Amino acid sequence: MANPSTPSASSVAAIGLALALLGGAGWWFGVHRPAELRRATAQAAAEAAAAEAALQARRRDGFGEVADEPGFTFRASGLGHRIITRGEGPAPGPLSTVRLTYTGRLRDGRVFDSVTTPSTFRLNALLPGLGAGLQLIGPGGRIELLIPPSLGYGNRAAGGIPPGSGLIFDVTLVSVEP
Repeated sequence: MANPSTPSASSVAAIGLALALLGGAGWWFGVHRPAELRRATAQAAAEAAAAEAALQARRRDGFGEVADEPGFTFRASGLGHRIITRGEGPAPGPLSTVRLTYTGRLRDGRVFDSVTTPSTFRLNALLPGLGAGLQLIGPGGRIELLIPPSLGYGNRAAGGIPPGSGLIFDVTLVSVEP
């Protein structure tokens, strides 16, 4: 007499056939999906590539060829950063006082400001892009920032900086003051 908890050979065969049919159906629909779905997928990919190319062209307009250098990460705000050295200890917060050195330049390479002796600043008193970028590193850290006009001086001129300029900063965070 057969054990009722053991499936019969015909039950096992039926389950195997069902699984094979389901697997085959999945393969069939994966390979033979409707042409309009393939076109829509290809169109979406082409639109995404075109949007990324346009965004990179705008970055190149603001920052020159530096925008194409490897290692830069761009945020939704347009701020680009490349961490050279992460630093040690906690990163500053928006209300921190920091000591730093930096060089700021325009896309043509012209230096508009440079601080080589560590100077003290309140983070919230700096340009918004500079303050946001410094919060990514700790004391002893070094970062390169690509600051779009919206996080810099906007559409106003400032000390030899033309309106609407992207700013390129190389900053070393010397310390975060208590």
